[in-house]
Amino acid sequence: MTTKLGDMHTAWVTADRAQRAAREADAPALIAAARYQVACAQLRSGHLADAQDTAASAADELASAPQQEDGWLILSARGSLLLLSAVMAARSEQHRSTRELLTQAHQLADGLGGDGNWLWTGFGRTNVAIHELTVAVQLGDDDQAQELSAALDTDRLPAVLIGRRSQVHLDLSRAAANRQDDSLAVLHLLEAERVAKQAVSRIVGAHEVIRTLLGREQRNSTPGLRALAQRAGVHV
Repeated sequence: MTTKLGDMHTAWVTADRAQRAAREADAPALIAAARYQVACAQLRSGHLADAQDTAASAADELASAPQQEDGWLILSARGSLLLLSAVMAARSEQHRSTRELLTQAHQLADGLGGDGNWLWTGFGRTNVAIHELTVAVQLGDDDQAQELSAALDTDRLPAVLIGRRSQVHLDLSRAAANRQDDSLAVLHLLEAERVAKQAVSRIVGAHEVIRTLLGREQRNSTPGLRALAQRAGVHV
């Protein structure tokens, strides 16, 4: 939560404490979940290479972890790390690595056989598809983003994962803004807000899209933008 809100000092402290507690408990899946949060904090702080190393090493550790009765926890934690790594690889324009990581995540999701939420990872086939969409937007492949969004059925996700549902619309709003289709970008932001009320007001990435739209605003084509920005607390 603190990472999403941009409170990076608190994010670092809580992620580190979570990792220490998980190691004291000797719980591989929990260690991986904590290291996922460490990587997220590193990423949001601008340390992309460090975040990639953290996520990759955590995923590798789980790959060699002994098989346990709660193996789905290991699978879900590792899957979430692979998806995070894929997004970061896309940000670095490492196309081959991105594809390989998504393929590995697909294989794990197939092994899981559905859409779960173990350790609050939300990992499963639908979440992999959502990350594929995120990666397509990161790489500027708007056509693929539209194709992937048309095939997505977020109703398959566990009911509590409203944030993942709203993420689809946040990604599509960015893709539309990149194409300068500002009216569509606003519609997706409004839908993200409808799905999860705080998705737009509390997530830094949504604020960035709104600022872009406000910077070139044409009120006739984006009549809902000003009210949306006000609700989100975004000002130019």
